[in-house]
Amino acid sequence: MCYTDCMAKGYSIDLRERVLQAIEEGMSKMTAHRTFHISRSTIDHWFALREQTGTLAPRSMRVTRTRQLQGTAFEEFVRGQAQATLDEMAQAWQQQTGVSLTAMSFSRALNRLGWSRKKRVGATRSATKRRARSS
Repeated sequence: MCYTDCMAKGYSIDLRERVLQAIEEGMSKMTAHRTFHISRSTIDHWFALREQTGTLAPRSMRVTRTRQLQGTAFEEFVRGQAQATLDEMAQAWQQQTGVSLTAMSFSRALNRLGWSRKKRVGATRSATKRRARSS
């Protein structure tokens, strides 16, 4: 997926400073908007940003999440739930840790570990039995 590489780059800090300086020196926001080809709402946002943070540096756009399902504790939990479905694992995890996660979260975590889940009951038959029946 393309989160940060495909996105447009933010305006440079130099441009932000020049726009706000021009407005502070008497240029109207509408004139600055037309001169610098920047929307009015962006100019208002920059004023608010400078007031809140003291700088015009753009805020980080990257959102990081900590993975809830990783490490040896998770592996031990899964080994203890070997016959459970993904939904049952999610319920057991919530009871054990108090953290509510979806079955899909468990599926992705198991894939990261290189484990797969049985898709259907007949998936464990050996290939020789299937070949014998088809003959």
